[in-house]
Amino acid sequence: MLYAGAMGVAFAAHGQDARNASITLDTIGGAVDYFQSRRRHFVSLLYTMPHACSGSLVLQPYDALTVLLPQVEHSCIAITGFHHKLALLEALPDFSLEVDGIGAMASHDFQTFDDYFLEPERASIHVMAELRGDQFTMPPMEPVDGRKIFSTAELRNGVKLIGATYEAFGLKDSDFSAMGVLVVAFARYSRDDFYVEIEKDKFRSMLRAQNELNPTELEMLLVNIPSDYATNTNAYQPFLDLGDRVVSNVNLLSRFLYAFKNVHLGSRRRFQIHAGFIFEDMVKRDLERMGFTVTNIKRINRKEFDVVATHDGVIFNIQCKNNWIDLSKIEAERKLFVRYNRSLTNYYLRALKKEIGREHLLKQELGMDKVVHYVVSRFPVIGADAAVINYNQIERLRPAGRVGA
Repeated sequence: MLYAGAMGVAFAAHGQDARNASITLDTIGGAVDYFQSRRRHFVSLLYTMPHACSGSLVLQPYDALTVLLPQVEHSCIAITGFHHKLALLEALPDFSLEVDGIGAMASHDFQTFDDYFLEPERASIHVMAELRGDQFTMPPMEPVDGRKIFSTAELRNGVKLIGATYEAFGLKDSDFSAMGVLVVAFARYSRDDFYVEIEKDKFRSMLRAQNELNPTELEMLLVNIPSDYATNTNAYQPFLDLGDRVVSNVNLLSRFLYAFKNVHLGSRRRFQIHAGFIFEDMVKRDLERMGFTVTNIKRINRKEFDVVATHDGVIFNIQCKNNWIDLSKIEAERKLFVRYNRSLTNYYLRALKKEIGREHLLKQELGMDKVVHYVVSRFPVIGADAAVINYNQIERLRPAGRVGA
């Protein structure tokens, strides 16, 4: 907290407030939000340092934040931001960027994160607990020391919780179970209930001890290969290679296991279908919170509808699209991302046109004369049509003048 406060004062003294969506380092809560918003950049910088750093001057722990935080704030965020702007430039014909002696102002924005700066998922563990909590049994959890922010007990609990939450979709098969067992085994080598350090030979023998995953491929999946910053913004390997040993911490292991879960489930058709229904329920929940009346209409004359709501005499017909978009492609393969983005937005526009062609069914069913149509995309897309809304901006549907609950 002392370091965070000092950094806030230092930024202000140089005329540069550390701000993003009104985040400051003025309070404990503000600092929590600030570091949450920058965590991806810190991890990427951690991966990049072995690739970029040279020399004999050692960065001491007490100096780490004061040295690295300005790099995150002034360099890392700019790199990520300009990758996004390049994607906007290639996707939108009217995109422009005004540059002056202070900075750059873009004509369009592209917000990729959900609330709390979390990456979008088909069905997150929090949503599963809220909307499908009655469909899985919570496993017994280890007690967690309330005096600690992080601990290996929390990591082990996370392994059990992820497995139980998605067990109905076959997540607890051989691959994920083997990975979960490995993560728990890694945690036995923790120091201060946080840092994990394992001798290289011991680490490799642990990989060979399991029978489900190829040890060589597994090591490539678990140990980061130093590379440039843009590449590392989408890296999830939990271990760094220090020659005779590998090092990690409970946060990096948890982050990796969650990403492994997403990849593992993503290709499963059953999960895709159920995640689509869960997303519809997410949209219904949010509309009700914004004051809409959500109807129970699902089908009229054999024509299916996702979410139909009303407000102030107007019918809101909403198509919920849960198509996976690999946002890492923005930095890694921008042209591929833009091409896929274009195909999705064209598909969404065709979906809107189809809904307009059958809006008379909703008018007859609900006895109202006006219908507006929207597509809400779970994963953010770049587009110019106001009727296509990214889920992280669903507040755009809020009726004018109504304050949220």
